[in-house]
Amino acid sequence: MKRTSFMVLACVAGGLGSVSCGGADAGDDATQETEPQFSVDAQGGVFTGDDGFKIEVPPGAVSAATELTIESIEDAREGAVGPTYRLGPEGQTFAKPIKLTLPITVELEAELGENTVLDAYGFSAPTGSDLFTPLERHEVSAAELITETSSVGTFYAGMIPAGVMASQHAYPMALAADETYLYFASGGTEATAPADSNDGYIYRVKPGTTEVEAMTAADPDPKALWVNASHVYWASGGDNDPVIPSALKRVDKSTLEMETLVEIGYVLSVTGDESSVYFGDGDGHNIYKMPLDGGAPVVLAADAGAPEYLAQDAENIYWTGGATTNKVYKVAKAGGDVTVIAENEGEPAGIAVDAQFVYWANTGDGGVFKAPIAGGAKTLIYQGGSMGGLALRGSTLFSTDMSRNRSVQAHDLASNSTVVLALGQHFAWRILAPEGQDVFWTNGGDYRFEGQIVSYRAP
Repeated sequence: MKRTSFMVLACVAGGLGSVSCGGADAGDDATQETEPQFSVDAQGGVFTGDDGFKIEVPPGAVSAATELTIESIEDAREGAVGPTYRLGPEGQTFAKPIKLTLPITVELEAELGENTVLDAYGFSAPTGSDLFTPLERHEVSAAELITETSSVGTFYAGMIPAGVMASQHAYPMALAADETYLYFASGGTEATAPADSNDGYIYRVKPGTTEVEAMTAADPDPKALWVNASHVYWASGGDNDPVIPSALKRVDKSTLEMETLVEIGYVLSVTGDESSVYFGDGDGHNIYKMPLDGGAPVVLAADAGAPEYLAQDAENIYWTGGATTNKVYKVAKAGGDVTVIAENEGEPAGIAVDAQFVYWANTGDGGVFKAPIAGGAKTLIYQGGSMGGLALRGSTLFSTDMSRNRSVQAHDLASNSTVVLALGQHFAWRILAPEGQDVFWTNGGDYRFEGQIVSYRAP
Protein backbone atom coordinates (compact mmCIF):
# COMPACT_ATOMS: atom_id res chain seq x y z
CA MET A 1 0.00 0.00 0.00
CA LYS A 2 1.54 3.29 -1.12
CA ARG A 3 1.81 6.08 1.45
CA THR A 4 2.24 9.82 1.16
CA SER A 5 3.16 11.81 4.25
CA PHE A 6 1.65 15.24 4.82
CA MET A 7 3.77 18.14 6.02
CA VAL A 8 1.92 19.55 9.01
CA LEU A 9 2.60 22.63 11.10
CA ALA A 10 1.41 22.29 14.68
CA CYS A 11 -0.69 25.19 15.97
CA VAL A 12 -0.29 27.36 12.83
CA ALA A 13 -1.61 27.36 9.28
CA GLY A 14 0.35 25.48 6.64
CA GLY A 15 1.09 22.09 5.12
CA LEU A 16 -2.02 19.90 4.98
CA GLY A 17 -4.21 22.52 6.57
CA SER A 18 -4.64 24.66 9.66
CA VAL A 19 -4.21 23.69 13.30
CA SER A 20 -5.45 25.36 16.46
CA CYS A 21 -4.19 24.03 19.81
CA GLY A 22 -5.39 24.61 23.34
CA GLY A 23 -2.16 25.31 25.20
CA ALA A 24 0.87 23.69 23.56
CA ASP A 25 3.56 25.97 22.18
CA ALA A 26 5.08 23.98 19.33
CA GLY A 27 7.90 26.39 18.57
CA ASP A 28 10.06 26.44 15.44
CA ASP A 29 10.83 22.71 15.55
CA ALA A 30 7.20 21.68 14.94
CA THR A 31 7.61 21.42 11.15
CA GLN A 32 8.94 18.03 10.05
CA GLU A 33 8.81 16.54 6.56
CA THR A 34 9.56 12.96 7.52
CA GLU A 35 7.49 12.78 10.71
CA PRO A 36 4.46 15.06 10.32
CA GLN A 37 3.11 16.01 13.74
CA PHE A 38 0.09 17.50 15.44
CA SER A 39 0.97 18.76 18.91
CA VAL A 40 -1.68 18.86 21.60
CA ASP A 41 -1.76 19.04 25.41
CA ALA A 42 -4.27 18.59 28.23
CA GLN A 43 -6.30 21.57 26.99
CA GLY A 44 -7.04 19.79 23.72
CA GLY A 45 -6.77 21.07 20.17
CA VAL A 46 -7.99 20.91 16.60
CA PHE A 47 -6.24 19.95 13.37
CA THR A 48 -7.95 20.78 10.06
CA GLY A 49 -6.68 19.61 6.67
CA ASP A 50 -7.19 21.37 3.38
CA ASP A 51 -9.24 18.38 2.15
CA GLY A 52 -11.64 18.59 5.10
CA PHE A 53 -10.01 15.96 7.34
CA LYS A 54 -10.27 17.17 10.92
CA ILE A 55 -9.06 15.89 14.29
CA GLU A 56 -10.65 17.37 17.41
CA VAL A 57 -9.00 16.43 20.71
CA PRO A 58 -11.18 17.41 23.68
CA PRO A 59 -9.73 18.77 26.93
CA GLY A 60 -8.58 15.94 29.16
CA ALA A 61 -8.08 13.44 26.34
CA VAL A 62 -4.33 13.54 27.01
CA SER A 63 -2.68 14.56 30.28
CA ALA A 64 0.55 16.03 28.88
CA ALA A 65 1.99 17.41 25.66
CA THR A 66 1.47 14.78 22.95
CA GLU A 67 2.54 14.66 19.30
CA LEU A 68 0.42 12.78 16.76
CA THR A 69 1.65 11.73 13.33
CA ILE A 70 -0.66 11.97 10.33
CA GLU A 71 -0.23 10.10 7.05
CA SER A 72 -2.41 9.98 3.96
CA ILE A 73 -2.67 6.61 2.21
CA GLU A 74 -3.25 7.04 -1.49
CA ASP A 75 -4.47 3.55 -2.41
CA ALA A 76 -8.15 3.53 -1.48
CA ARG A 77 -9.59 0.45 0.15
CA GLU A 78 -12.48 -1.40 -1.46
CA GLY A 79 -15.68 0.29 -0.39
CA ALA A 80 -13.94 3.54 0.59
CA VAL A 81 -15.76 6.73 -0.32
CA GLY A 82 -13.06 9.17 0.75
CA PRO A 83 -9.33 9.41 1.58
CA THR A 84 -7.66 7.05 4.06
CA TYR A 85 -5.50 8.32 6.92
CA ARG A 86 -3.08 6.74 9.38
CA LEU A 87 -2.61 8.35 12.79
CA GLY A 88 0.26 7.57 15.13
CA PRO A 89 2.27 6.90 17.12
CA GLU A 90 1.33 3.25 17.53
CA GLY A 91 -0.18 2.51 20.94
CA GLN A 92 -1.40 6.04 21.60
CA THR A 93 -4.76 6.08 23.39
CA PHE A 94 -7.00 8.83 24.71
CA ALA A 95 -8.83 9.22 28.01
CA LYS A 96 -11.73 10.77 26.08
CA PRO A 97 -12.66 9.92 22.49
CA ILE A 98 -11.26 12.19 19.82
CA LYS A 99 -13.57 13.35 17.06
CA LEU A 100 -12.67 12.68 13.41
CA THR A 101 -14.28 14.34 10.42
CA LEU A 102 -13.59 12.27 7.30
CA PRO A 103 -14.31 13.82 3.88
CA ILE A 104 -16.49 11.88 1.45
CA THR A 105 -15.06 12.32 -2.03
CA VAL A 106 -16.73 9.51 -3.98
CA GLU A 107 -17.62 10.66 -7.50
CA LEU A 108 -21.17 9.65 -8.33
CA GLU A 109 -22.57 9.56 -11.83
CA ALA A 110 -25.54 11.52 -10.53
CA GLU A 111 -25.65 14.10 -7.76
CA LEU A 112 -27.04 12.79 -4.50
CA GLY A 113 -29.40 15.70 -4.03
CA GLU A 114 -30.16 17.96 -1.12
CA ASN A 115 -31.83 15.33 1.08
CA THR A 116 -29.73 12.30 0.07
CA VAL A 117 -26.55 10.94 1.67
CA LEU A 118 -24.45 7.80 1.45
CA ASP A 119 -24.70 5.19 4.19
CA ALA A 120 -21.03 5.79 5.01
CA TYR A 121 -19.35 4.76 8.25
CA GLY A 122 -15.96 5.40 9.78
CA PHE A 123 -13.75 2.31 9.75
CA SER A 124 -10.70 1.74 11.93
CA ALA A 125 -7.88 -0.81 12.14
CA PRO A 126 -4.85 -0.91 14.44
CA THR A 127 -1.59 0.25 12.91
CA GLY A 128 -0.22 -2.43 10.59
CA SER A 129 -3.48 -4.41 10.55
CA ASP A 130 -6.24 -4.92 7.98
CA LEU A 131 -8.82 -5.90 10.61
CA PHE A 132 -11.14 -2.96 9.97
CA THR A 133 -14.25 -2.49 12.08
CA PRO A 134 -16.88 0.28 11.89
CA LEU A 135 -16.67 2.98 14.55
CA GLU A 136 -19.73 3.58 16.69
CA ARG A 137 -20.40 7.25 16.09
CA HIS A 138 -22.05 7.78 12.73
CA GLU A 139 -23.06 11.27 11.57
CA VAL A 140 -23.02 11.53 7.81
CA SER A 141 -23.81 14.25 5.30
CA ALA A 142 -23.25 14.52 1.57
CA ALA A 143 -19.75 15.94 2.13
CA GLU A 144 -18.39 14.37 5.31
CA LEU A 145 -18.66 11.75 8.02
CA ILE A 146 -18.17 12.49 11.73
CA THR A 147 -17.03 9.67 13.99
CA GLU A 148 -14.98 9.05 17.17
CA THR A 149 -12.12 6.88 18.37
CA SER A 150 -10.16 6.34 21.58
CA SER A 151 -6.98 5.13 19.88
CA VAL A 152 -4.88 5.85 16.81
CA GLY A 153 -4.81 3.65 13.73
CA THR A 154 -5.92 3.71 10.10
CA PHE A 155 -9.22 5.42 9.31
CA TYR A 156 -11.44 5.78 6.28
CA ALA A 157 -15.05 6.52 5.36
CA GLY A 158 -16.73 3.63 3.60
CA MET A 159 -19.96 1.81 2.90
CA ILE A 160 -20.78 -1.54 4.47
CA PRO A 161 -21.05 -4.06 1.60
CA ALA A 162 -24.17 -6.13 1.12
CA GLY A 163 -23.80 -9.78 2.12
CA VAL A 164 -24.08 -12.29 -0.72
CA MET A 165 -26.37 -15.22 0.13
CA ALA A 166 -26.45 -16.80 -3.32
CA SER A 167 -24.32 -16.03 -6.37
CA GLN A 168 -23.78 -17.06 -10.00
CA HIS A 169 -27.49 -17.56 -10.59
CA ALA A 170 -29.23 -16.94 -13.90
CA TYR A 171 -31.30 -13.79 -13.55
CA PRO A 172 -32.83 -14.25 -10.08
CA MET A 173 -35.96 -12.17 -9.74
CA ALA A 174 -38.71 -13.15 -7.34
CA LEU A 175 -38.36 -12.93 -3.52
CA ALA A 176 -40.45 -13.98 -0.53
CA ALA A 177 -39.68 -14.65 3.13
CA ASP A 178 -41.01 -16.22 6.30
CA GLU A 179 -39.51 -16.42 9.80
CA THR A 180 -37.05 -19.16 8.76
CA TYR A 181 -36.17 -18.86 5.08
CA LEU A 182 -35.68 -16.45 2.23
CA TYR A 183 -37.17 -17.85 -0.98
CA PHE A 184 -36.18 -16.88 -4.50
CA ALA A 185 -36.62 -17.98 -8.10
CA SER A 186 -33.85 -18.13 -10.70
CA GLY A 187 -32.73 -20.00 -13.79
CA GLY A 188 -30.24 -21.95 -11.72
CA THR A 189 -26.45 -21.89 -11.68
CA GLU A 190 -24.22 -22.91 -14.56
CA ALA A 191 -23.89 -26.37 -12.99
CA THR A 192 -27.63 -26.83 -12.44
CA ALA A 193 -29.24 -24.83 -15.25
CA PRO A 194 -32.02 -26.71 -17.08
CA ALA A 195 -31.60 -27.58 -20.75
CA ASP A 196 -34.37 -25.11 -21.55
CA SER A 197 -32.85 -21.73 -20.74
CA ASN A 198 -36.31 -20.35 -19.91
CA ASP A 199 -36.80 -22.82 -17.07
CA GLY A 200 -35.80 -22.27 -13.47
CA TYR A 201 -36.23 -23.36 -9.87
CA ILE A 202 -37.66 -22.18 -6.56
CA TYR A 203 -34.92 -22.00 -3.92
CA ARG A 204 -34.71 -21.30 -0.21
CA VAL A 205 -31.81 -20.20 1.97
CA LYS A 206 -31.63 -19.33 5.66
CA PRO A 207 -30.65 -15.71 6.28
CA GLY A 208 -27.06 -15.44 7.42
CA THR A 209 -26.03 -18.54 5.46
CA THR A 210 -25.18 -19.50 1.90
CA GLU A 211 -26.71 -23.01 2.01
CA VAL A 212 -29.13 -22.79 -0.92
CA GLU A 213 -31.67 -25.58 -1.44
CA ALA A 214 -33.75 -26.16 -4.58
CA MET A 215 -37.36 -26.86 -3.58
CA THR A 216 -38.74 -27.75 -7.01
CA ALA A 217 -37.88 -29.52 -10.23
CA ALA A 218 -37.21 -27.32 -13.24
CA ASP A 219 -40.25 -25.20 -14.03
CA PRO A 220 -41.06 -22.77 -16.86
CA ASP A 221 -39.83 -19.26 -16.13
CA PRO A 222 -40.79 -18.77 -12.45
CA LYS A 223 -41.17 -15.04 -11.90
CA ALA A 224 -43.14 -14.18 -8.74
CA LEU A 225 -43.44 -15.64 -5.22
CA TRP A 226 -45.71 -15.47 -2.20
CA VAL A 227 -45.39 -17.59 0.93
CA ASN A 228 -47.73 -18.56 3.77
CA ALA A 229 -47.31 -20.93 6.70
CA SER A 230 -47.50 -24.12 4.65
CA HIS A 231 -46.68 -23.38 1.01
CA VAL A 232 -44.70 -21.29 -1.42
CA TYR A 233 -46.87 -20.04 -4.31
CA TRP A 234 -45.34 -18.94 -7.58
CA ALA A 235 -46.14 -17.64 -11.04
CA SER A 236 -45.08 -20.30 -13.52
CA GLY A 237 -44.74 -18.13 -16.58
CA GLY A 238 -44.35 -20.53 -19.44
CA ASP A 239 -42.47 -17.64 -21.09
CA ASN A 240 -45.83 -16.63 -22.63
CA ASP A 241 -45.60 -19.77 -24.76
CA PRO A 242 -48.96 -21.35 -25.72
CA VAL A 243 -47.30 -24.75 -25.91
CA ILE A 244 -46.18 -24.43 -22.27
CA PRO A 245 -49.19 -22.99 -20.45
CA SER A 246 -48.68 -20.41 -17.76
CA ALA A 247 -49.95 -21.39 -14.34
CA LEU A 248 -50.19 -20.59 -10.66
CA LYS A 249 -48.40 -23.31 -8.69
CA ARG A 250 -47.34 -24.05 -5.14
CA VAL A 251 -44.90 -26.30 -3.30
CA ASP A 252 -45.38 -27.71 0.19
CA LYS A 253 -42.64 -26.47 2.53
CA SER A 254 -42.43 -29.77 4.39
CA THR A 255 -42.88 -32.44 1.70
CA LEU A 256 -41.69 -30.39 -1.32
CA GLU A 257 -44.69 -31.71 -3.22
CA MET A 258 -45.46 -29.49 -6.23
CA GLU A 259 -49.04 -28.71 -7.24
CA THR A 260 -50.60 -26.82 -10.16
CA LEU A 261 -53.56 -24.78 -8.93
CA VAL A 262 -54.70 -23.29 -12.25
CA GLU A 263 -53.45 -22.89 -15.81
CA ILE A 264 -54.36 -19.48 -17.12
CA GLY A 265 -53.16 -16.55 -19.24
CA TYR A 266 -49.63 -15.35 -18.48
CA VAL A 267 -49.21 -15.12 -14.70
CA LEU A 268 -46.89 -12.26 -13.74
CA SER A 269 -47.47 -11.67 -10.02
CA VAL A 270 -48.89 -13.26 -6.88
CA THR A 271 -49.78 -12.30 -3.32
CA GLY A 272 -52.24 -13.62 -0.76
CA ASP A 273 -53.83 -13.52 2.67
CA GLU A 274 -55.30 -16.02 5.11
CA SER A 275 -58.09 -17.13 2.75
CA SER A 276 -57.23 -16.26 -0.84
CA VAL A 277 -54.46 -15.90 -3.35
CA TYR A 278 -54.42 -12.99 -5.82
CA PHE A 279 -52.51 -12.88 -9.08
CA GLY A 280 -52.01 -10.72 -12.13
CA ASP A 281 -52.37 -11.98 -15.71
CA GLY A 282 -50.35 -10.14 -18.33
CA ASP A 283 -52.08 -11.91 -21.22
CA GLY A 284 -55.71 -11.30 -20.32
CA HIS A 285 -54.78 -8.13 -18.37
CA ASN A 286 -56.79 -9.23 -15.36
CA ILE A 287 -56.40 -9.36 -11.58
CA TYR A 288 -57.71 -12.66 -10.21
CA LYS A 289 -58.78 -13.98 -6.81
CA MET A 290 -58.80 -17.68 -5.98
CA PRO A 291 -59.04 -19.90 -2.86
CA LEU A 292 -55.68 -20.91 -1.39
CA ASP A 293 -56.19 -24.56 -2.32
CA GLY A 294 -57.30 -23.80 -5.88
CA GLY A 295 -60.64 -23.54 -7.61
CA ALA A 296 -62.26 -21.30 -10.15
CA PRO A 297 -60.49 -17.92 -10.27
CA VAL A 298 -62.68 -14.81 -10.07
CA VAL A 299 -61.82 -11.66 -12.01
CA LEU A 300 -61.45 -8.75 -9.59
CA ALA A 301 -60.28 -6.27 -12.22
CA ALA A 302 -60.18 -6.24 -16.01
CA ASP A 303 -58.08 -3.96 -18.24
CA ALA A 304 -55.35 -4.12 -15.59
CA GLY A 305 -52.43 -3.64 -17.98
CA ALA A 306 -49.34 -5.71 -17.22
CA PRO A 307 -49.82 -6.30 -13.47
CA GLU A 308 -46.30 -7.45 -12.63
CA TYR A 309 -46.22 -5.82 -9.17
CA LEU A 310 -48.89 -6.24 -6.47
CA ALA A 311 -49.40 -4.89 -2.96
CA GLN A 312 -52.21 -5.37 -0.47
CA ASP A 313 -53.76 -4.24 2.77
CA ALA A 314 -56.64 -5.80 4.68
CA GLU A 315 -59.27 -4.61 2.21
CA ASN A 316 -57.67 -3.90 -1.17
CA ILE A 317 -55.28 -5.10 -3.85
CA TYR A 318 -53.01 -2.49 -5.44
CA TRP A 319 -51.00 -2.81 -8.63
CA THR A 320 -49.15 -0.97 -11.37
CA GLY A 321 -50.03 -1.43 -15.03
CA GLY A 322 -46.51 -0.96 -16.34
CA ALA A 323 -45.91 0.62 -19.73
CA THR A 324 -49.15 -0.99 -20.98
CA THR A 325 -51.33 1.57 -19.18
CA ASN A 326 -48.95 3.78 -17.16
CA LYS A 327 -51.46 3.75 -14.32
CA VAL A 328 -51.59 2.82 -10.63
CA TYR A 329 -54.74 1.06 -9.41
CA LYS A 330 -56.64 -0.45 -6.50
CA VAL A 331 -59.62 -2.76 -6.20
CA ALA A 332 -61.42 -4.17 -3.17
CA LYS A 333 -60.68 -7.80 -2.34
CA ALA A 334 -64.42 -8.31 -2.13
CA GLY A 335 -64.81 -6.98 -5.69
CA GLY A 336 -66.25 -3.78 -7.07
CA ASP A 337 -65.14 -0.84 -9.13
CA VAL A 338 -61.48 -0.28 -9.93
CA THR A 339 -59.99 3.01 -8.70
CA VAL A 340 -57.21 4.69 -10.69
CA ILE A 341 -54.86 6.23 -8.14
CA ALA A 342 -52.46 7.78 -10.65
CA GLU A 343 -52.21 7.94 -14.42
CA ASN A 344 -49.81 9.18 -17.10
CA GLU A 345 -46.93 7.65 -15.13
CA GLY A 346 -43.57 6.64 -16.57
CA GLU A 347 -43.76 2.82 -16.65
CA PRO A 348 -44.83 2.28 -13.03
CA ALA A 349 -43.27 -0.82 -11.43
CA GLY A 350 -42.74 -1.56 -7.72
CA ILE A 351 -45.59 -0.72 -5.37
CA ALA A 352 -46.17 -0.61 -1.59
CA VAL A 353 -48.92 0.60 0.72
CA ASP A 354 -49.46 1.68 4.31
CA ALA A 355 -52.49 2.99 6.18
CA GLN A 356 -52.51 6.35 4.38
CA PHE A 357 -50.55 6.21 1.14
CA VAL A 358 -49.78 4.16 -1.93
CA TYR A 359 -46.13 4.27 -3.03
CA TRP A 360 -44.82 3.36 -6.47
CA ALA A 361 -41.63 3.49 -8.51
CA ASN A 362 -41.39 4.52 -12.14
CA THR A 363 -38.91 2.75 -14.38
CA GLY A 364 -39.33 5.28 -17.17
CA ASP A 365 -38.85 8.64 -15.47
CA GLY A 366 -37.02 7.41 -12.35
CA GLY A 367 -39.39 8.86 -9.80
CA VAL A 368 -40.60 7.36 -6.54
CA PHE A 369 -44.01 8.78 -5.65
CA LYS A 370 -46.81 8.56 -3.14
CA ALA A 371 -50.49 9.42 -3.27
CA PRO A 372 -53.31 9.15 -0.70
CA ILE A 373 -55.19 5.87 -0.74
CA ALA A 374 -58.45 7.81 -0.79
CA GLY A 375 -57.28 9.76 -3.84
CA GLY A 376 -55.47 13.02 -4.36
CA ALA A 377 -52.35 14.57 -5.84
CA LYS A 378 -49.11 12.59 -5.96
CA THR A 379 -45.90 13.69 -4.23
CA LEU A 380 -42.34 13.01 -5.39
CA ILE A 381 -40.32 11.18 -2.74
CA TYR A 382 -37.11 10.57 -4.67
CA GLN A 383 -35.73 11.19 -8.14
CA GLY A 384 -33.55 8.38 -9.42
CA GLY A 385 -32.66 6.96 -12.80
CA SER A 386 -34.73 3.84 -13.50
CA MET A 387 -36.54 2.76 -10.36
CA GLY A 388 -37.71 -0.84 -10.01
CA GLY A 389 -38.54 -2.55 -6.71
CA LEU A 390 -40.12 -1.09 -3.57
CA ALA A 391 -40.48 -2.44 -0.04
CA LEU A 392 -41.98 -0.72 3.00
CA ARG A 393 -41.11 -1.33 6.64
CA GLY A 394 -42.50 1.04 9.24
CA SER A 395 -41.69 4.57 8.11
CA THR A 396 -38.84 3.47 5.84
CA LEU A 397 -39.40 2.87 2.14
CA PHE A 398 -36.68 0.94 0.29
CA SER A 399 -36.12 1.28 -3.45
CA THR A 400 -33.84 -0.01 -6.20
CA ASP A 401 -32.38 2.03 -9.06
CA MET A 402 -31.35 -0.05 -12.07
CA SER A 403 -29.45 2.77 -13.84
CA ARG A 404 -27.26 5.71 -12.82
CA ASN A 405 -25.31 4.37 -9.83
CA ARG A 406 -27.19 1.03 -9.75
CA SER A 407 -28.10 1.72 -6.17
CA VAL A 408 -30.40 0.73 -3.32
CA GLN A 409 -31.95 3.45 -1.17
CA ALA A 410 -33.74 3.81 2.16
CA HIS A 411 -36.21 6.71 2.27
CA ASP A 412 -37.16 7.97 5.72
CA LEU A 413 -40.75 9.04 5.14
CA ALA A 414 -40.94 10.90 8.45
CA SER A 415 -37.95 13.18 7.78
CA ASN A 416 -38.17 13.22 3.96
CA SER A 417 -34.54 12.13 3.68
CA THR A 418 -32.80 9.38 1.70
CA VAL A 419 -29.77 7.23 2.49
CA VAL A 420 -28.03 5.32 -0.31
CA LEU A 421 -27.32 1.86 1.12
CA ALA A 422 -25.40 0.30 -1.76
CA LEU A 423 -23.82 1.32 -5.05
CA GLY A 424 -22.82 -0.76 -8.06
CA GLN A 425 -25.62 -3.32 -7.77
CA HIS A 426 -26.09 -5.10 -11.09
CA PHE A 427 -29.78 -4.63 -11.90
CA ALA A 428 -31.43 -4.81 -8.48
CA TRP A 429 -34.91 -5.88 -9.58
CA ARG A 430 -36.87 -6.82 -6.48
CA ILE A 431 -36.44 -5.83 -2.84
CA LEU A 432 -37.94 -7.24 0.36
CA ALA A 433 -37.91 -5.83 3.91
CA PRO A 434 -39.48 -8.32 6.36
CA GLU A 435 -40.12 -6.99 9.86
CA GLY A 436 -37.23 -7.76 12.22
CA GLN A 437 -34.93 -9.07 9.46
CA ASP A 438 -32.36 -7.79 7.01
CA VAL A 439 -33.32 -6.09 3.77
CA PHE A 440 -32.95 -8.45 0.79
CA TRP A 441 -32.77 -7.79 -2.92
CA THR A 442 -32.04 -9.58 -6.18
CA ASN A 443 -29.23 -8.55 -8.49
CA GLY A 444 -30.03 -9.82 -11.97
CA GLY A 445 -26.50 -9.44 -13.29
CA ASP A 446 -25.36 -8.07 -16.63
CA TYR A 447 -25.05 -11.55 -18.10
CA ARG A 448 -26.41 -15.01 -17.37
CA PHE A 449 -25.09 -16.63 -14.17
CA GLU A 450 -24.04 -13.28 -12.71
CA GLY A 451 -27.14 -12.92 -10.53
CA GLN A 452 -27.05 -12.62 -6.75
CA ILE A 453 -29.30 -12.69 -3.72
CA VAL A 454 -27.97 -10.21 -1.17
CA SER A 455 -28.82 -9.00 2.30
CA TYR A 456 -28.17 -5.73 4.10
CA ARG A 457 -28.54 -4.73 7.73
CA ALA A 458 -30.70 -1.63 7.55
CA PRO A 459 -33.13 0.24 9.84
